[in-house]
Amino acid sequence: MPAHPVLVSALPIVRQPEPFVDPDTAAAFVGITRRALLQKVRVGKIPGYPLDRGAKKKEWRFKLSELDRYLCSAINSVLQPPEPANRRI
Repeated sequence: MPAHPVLVSALPIVRQPEPFVDPDTAAAFVGITRRALLQKVRVGKIPGYPLDRGAKKKEWRFKLSELDRYLCSAINSVLQPPEPANRRI
């Protein structure tokens, strides 16, 4: 007989797909205005998904997990030590 009990899960773990959020919710999550968020997503600084890629005026949707990763990477890049300044002493 084994000395350790064997744990068996009867139910498989099912992950629900992450829902998309609108620009207002995404902007509040990031802590910037809706306008600033849309400007950043258009130039590719913030991850986002257009609903209709061919449309002239795009409706954007966002995933909060991707925005969270963006914020963490932006904070970490700011925390990196700066390049040494060339100073005359």
